[in-house]
Amino acid sequence: MANTEEKTDFYFLDDIPVVLTASRISQSPLDAPAPVTVIDRETILDSGYTEIHDIFRLIPGFLVADWPEGSPIVVNQGMGDARSRRLLVLLDGRALYNPFQGGVDWQDLPLRLDDIERIEVVRGPNPASYGANAFQGVINIITRAPLGEHETGLVMRAGKEDIGDIYAYMARSNNGINWRISASAREASNFRDVDQPLQASNEAIRRQAFNSQLSFSPRRDEEISVHMGLSNGDNDIGQTGDINDPARTADMRDYFFDIGWKRFYSENSEISLRYYHYGRQEHDQFLVFPTDIALAPTPSLTLMDNLDVRRDDIEFQQIHAWSSTLTGLWGAGLRHDAAESPNALTGLGSVGGWQAQLFGNVDWTIAPEWLLHVGGMVEKHYNTDVLFSPRLALNYRITPSQNLRLSAGQGYRAPTIYEANAREMVTWSGGVAEVVHYAYRKLEPEKLKFAELGYIGHLQSIGLRVDARIYLNKYHNIIDEQTCILDAETNNSGLYYGAPCGFAEPAGYERLLGYSGRKWIPDLNSLPVGDPRRIDPLYTNSRFGHYKAIYFFNAGDIRVRGFDLSLDWKHKDLGRFRISHAITRIDASGVGGDRTSDPNAVFKDRDVEQSAPHFSTSLLWSKQFAHGLRLSLGGHKVGEIKWPNDGDLQPGYRRLDLRIGKTLSLFGKDDELALTLQNFNTEHHEFKYYLVERRSFVTYRINF
Repeated sequence: MANTEEKTDFYFLDDIPVVLTASRISQSPLDAPAPVTVIDRETILDSGYTEIHDIFRLIPGFLVADWPEGSPIVVNQGMGDARSRRLLVLLDGRALYNPFQGGVDWQDLPLRLDDIERIEVVRGPNPASYGANAFQGVINIITRAPLGEHETGLVMRAGKEDIGDIYAYMARSNNGINWRISASAREASNFRDVDQPLQASNEAIRRQAFNSQLSFSPRRDEEISVHMGLSNGDNDIGQTGDINDPARTADMRDYFFDIGWKRFYSENSEISLRYYHYGRQEHDQFLVFPTDIALAPTPSLTLMDNLDVRRDDIEFQQIHAWSSTLTGLWGAGLRHDAAESPNALTGLGSVGGWQAQLFGNVDWTIAPEWLLHVGGMVEKHYNTDVLFSPRLALNYRITPSQNLRLSAGQGYRAPTIYEANAREMVTWSGGVAEVVHYAYRKLEPEKLKFAELGYIGHLQSIGLRVDARIYLNKYHNIIDEQTCILDAETNNSGLYYGAPCGFAEPAGYERLLGYSGRKWIPDLNSLPVGDPRRIDPLYTNSRFGHYKAIYFFNAGDIRVRGFDLSLDWKHKDLGRFRISHAITRIDASGVGGDRTSDPNAVFKDRDVEQSAPHFSTSLLWSKQFAHGLRLSLGGHKVGEIKWPNDGDLQPGYRRLDLRIGKTLSLFGKDDELALTLQNFNTEHHEFKYYLVERRSFVTYRINF
């Protein structure tokens, strides 16, 4: 009998976790209307990861890739590109989604993994709770609230690839006032020239981050919280000796401020009001010089990638429990977005607008075994008409610890500021030297209809948690990119295939002679002998930029179906196993070239169909040994991927990570020295030909 009690305590001294993100109401994952994976604090430490985006390699169906020309990429179920526009990321319930281009700038978030208590990942669409842009899922990063804490900590890290990191925090709770602050500085060389023909891009990052939280209760039934964060840093990017992409330093700054008030007026009932401000600035400005001074009308061209983005958001919400079987939620929000960019929004000044939301849902326990969830959101976005995103879910309790879930609904993704308004150009005193992205069409929002059948079981007798589902997502009006011939001379030469652009050349447009521009046209030597382009003056003369421009359009329909599985098994002797597996199939037969401008365009986008691997698997095993030794091993197997737009073919790979930690008890309490080896089995490529090398580092962690 003693052994049985010991095992029961080992498995479930920790209760079934409560999740917040699926419906905005605290509930068991067994009752949630959507699939939720929880990354707990123990998993974060066992993974050995130092960057937030890497942790999502453990989520079934999620794809993670880094590249030296932009932020790391996190997507769900494929259809991703450099901007990752279809996944909503929250920080304690507040959107970190960048309204300019979409996605999240993962390396620049004003917090670290050591600031995070847990992460809730909704693995499927959730627009009924969070509106447009919660299109393929929701990530809610929940920080370590300073409730009842009284400690100080320090983390130091150093290793291969110029890894250097220091993080410190302090938390206190006195007389109902709770606060926590943290500060960090880190650097690393993520990519470097390794003397391979296709690996010539570099990226070294330096970041400083500050995060602070304060909460207090003026009365027993009230709570006021303040949360703010700042991240500042720069990237060394470009290539030494490359006149098109010279070595340089680009700067960035990310910040937020969040203040909230909450009042609890009865059991499981509350009202809250919250204001949130988010801002981001980027600065990347450099010169390119002529290859032929005699042909150049100006001694240099200034290329800029500067950006200023702001978001202000206020939201009211009420949760009311009428009884133990009926709980409802409703709320309203008002948001304003604005963006300025002298190169990406040339001549437009500040662009953005207002967005209003009204949302609600009801959870009704019809019978002890049946739970009905009905919810939806109505919103008016500055780039759309009024949108309505409903959801219906029915949960059946097989046993007290096992549940089936059937859910269906629809939702939308609103065009970003960039998609709707892009005027990305290279300008100079004499006019426009190049047009890159140019938005000229009225875009409809992307639309989604989804259905899924899920099973979740918390099998206490054997220490196993299972979460599995099959799903079908149908997407309509997907927003894609299309190239067109803008240069009139090139278009009239008859030597280049492609449809002319549906918009006129901007005033002052003239591609400049004397500049090599971006190498989008093959070298002359790569053309066959006798090819007329060998003597074409439009080709042989050095010009700046490309004869094509890029615009956004509504491409068509995509169908995604699949299966994903999460297993979390704790065994007293063998340790803890966290396993995920995903099978994904994409049919993009209705998506491809823009036939409204080019009747000959191919109407089947193979890139999109290959944008998720058919199979992907991850494993994280960990075990605590005697004498304070803890070992964890992570493995990932990802099939071949074709990243659309800025990306390319990513071969399938296998990756192994190892972490060995030893508690020393030299200073403070349970200080630990750990060695981490990442990707130690082999190097692999991500996003296209960017090489992810082996990394190793040592971490020393102290808690006082």
